[in-house]
Amino acid sequence: MDWLTCVHTVVASSSAVSDPAGARRLGVASIVMSVVGIAITVLVVIIIASVLPTLPTYCNYTVYGSCYSYRTYAGYSSYCSGERYLSYCYYN
Repeated sequence: MDWLTCVHTVVASSSAVSDPAGARRLGVASIVMSVVGIAITVLVVIIIASVLPTLPTYCNYTVYGSCYSYRTYAGYSSYCSGERYLSYCYYN
């Protein structure tokens, strides 16, 4: 198996040396594809970063059309600094 690997290595080396113009084209194509890949990645990150803030947040509780994350039992006489509705106090 070692002699087969050696033959392939020699053939590959001599092919690359015998076609410098082709090697240059492949090098340029590789650089262009790398730059395009990086540009697409940056573009996707920018698009995702601009869309994430506009996604709706999950509401645990909705009172009078407003979204609240937490609620605590306030009773009828307790102080509530948030939105008060049916003995509960709602907070963001």
